[in-house]
Formats: sequence, C-alpha cells, structure tokens
Amino acid sequence: MKNIRIIGVHHRYQMSIADVEDAIADFKPDIVAVELPEDDYLKFLEVHFYLETEMKIAMITGCESGAMVFLIDMKKEDVLRNLKEILGIEDRKLWDEFEKGDIPAFYRRLLEISPSHLKKAKEVLLKYREAVMAANILILAEKYPGSRILAVVGYSHRKVVEKLVKAKEFSIKTEPFFLDCEEILAYN
Repeated sequence: MKNIRIIGVHHRYQMSIADVEDAIADFKPDIVAVELPEDDYLKFLEVHFYLETEMKIAMITGCESGAMVFLIDMKKEDVLRNLKEILGIEDRKLWDEFEKGDIPAFYRRLLEISPSHLKKAKEVLLKYREAVMAANILILAEKYPGSRILAVVGYSHRKVVEKLVKAKEFSIKTEPFFLDCEEILAYN
C-alpha cells in the first residue's frame, strides 16, 4: 500500500479542506479517488447540486495538480435498488427521504415502520458502499500500476476501506467513474 494513501475527512469542517489540500500537495498523487457517487456529480454539473465542500476541493485540487480524478462511491440509484430488494418495504415516504438525501429522516421513518430492518439498511449504506470504494481503489491500482493514489473518503469509512484495500480481496463488479478535469474546472 505504499502507493495508496487513504485520508478520512469530516464533512463540513474547514480543517478537512486544508487536510485535502495538504495531502495532495504532500503526496503528489497521480490519481485522486473521491468518495462521491457519479449521479451526485452529474446533478452538480446540471443544476449546481450541492456537493460536500471537501469532496469538491479534492476534485478541483486534484485536477489542478495534474492528477487524474475518479469517483469511487456507489451510485445512489444502485444503493436505492439494493435497499429496496433487501428490505422489501413499499413506503413512498421512506424512499422519498432517501432520494432527497435526508438519511437521518430515512432512518427515523424506517425505525417507525420496521425497527428490525434498520440494521440491514445501515449495512447496505455503509458496508456495501465501503466494499465498492475499496474495490474501485484496487481497480485503479491494477489499471494504473505504480501510480500514486490518494483516496478521499468520509472519516467514518477510512479504516474499513483501508482494511479492505490492504486485504486486496474484492468480488464486487464495479468501475470507477473518470472525471473530466476540464469540465470540473469550468465550474470552479
């Protein structure tokens, strides 16, 4: 893992922005892998959908440094499909909360409907996404051998993603989303 560094950032903390900028300046990655779903990025381009500041900074600073930038998180539509399949709950309000990105409201609603499903939902939202992020990092390492990869993920995901990457075991079919730096820098 000498060519792979994974940093965990706290959403909405000014310190995390500096951590991202410092990590890119110090590590000088060839690739910056960002915990962001492709569909959120595409919404950002279309309608300036809100992105977590530190993830946006990771993309912009990565592009400005000359690194290739990839998005490594699971698409929200895939998370939603998996949740619906696993939970088997038909409740429009529940899924509306999830689609709006209001995860605390989603958890509260799920707790009202079926407390036993809460643990399963958290597993999908955390464990499966972490496995996808780790798999995408390993795919990048395999596709670009010798490249220095800096992965920027939420603080709560860092240890698990790091452990999965070190184990080098993944059975998930996934593909990191290549970011067109000209496109993101045009929105800067």
